[in-house]
Amino acid sequence: MKRVMALFGIAVLCIFFVACSSGTSKARQALEQYIEAMKKSDFQTLYELNSVAQRKVALISRGAEADREANLKNNFEEYKTLFNSIQGNEVSHAVWAEKLLFPTESNYTITSVTVEDDTESKTAAFRNRMIARAEVKVSYPNRETAPIYEEKRIKEATYVAILISGEDVVRGIQNKNIVSDWLFKNINIKEDGIIYWPAS
Repeated sequence: MKRVMALFGIAVLCIFFVACSSGTSKARQALEQYIEAMKKSDFQTLYELNSVAQRKVALISRGAEADREANLKNNFEEYKTLFNSIQGNEVSHAVWAEKLLFPTESNYTITSVTVEDDTESKTAAFRNRMIARAEVKVSYPNRETAPIYEEKRIKEATYVAILISGEDVVRGIQNKNIVSDWLFKNINIKEDGIIYWPAS
């Protein structure tokens, strides 16, 4: 009996390891797609991989079928207008402001991706929700297009990006319309290790 239980435990650990490995790989792929889309200003891809936009898509998809197509089109256009309105170089937490962190000339490396329990979720106590946490190192060879943080232009920095499961884009709703296993949620700069361009 003990041997059976031990084998069962090993099997569970193997399944968990494989699932996490697969999740990490897909999260990395989704983040790479998102970053490349930011560098190219590919709004269609950004829209499909952004959790804020896709949360609205999920809610519209549950609404009246007669209005669904028009509402989905309006949603896309509203977010595209908001995306185009984000200008300048200042680092901020506004929706779509992450595009300023990845200008065309920037170079990036995703240094790590981990899949973990979302302990900060309001539903964490009764529903298992997962997030992917990734560190991205970015360098800006062009001073003029580099983002500005604390009134200084960044030369190199590391960011922490959070992605959420496409199934959890709306609490309590598993939406089959979501096109990606992982969706971009937010990105924040790590205060330590920022290298700035010298003042001109």
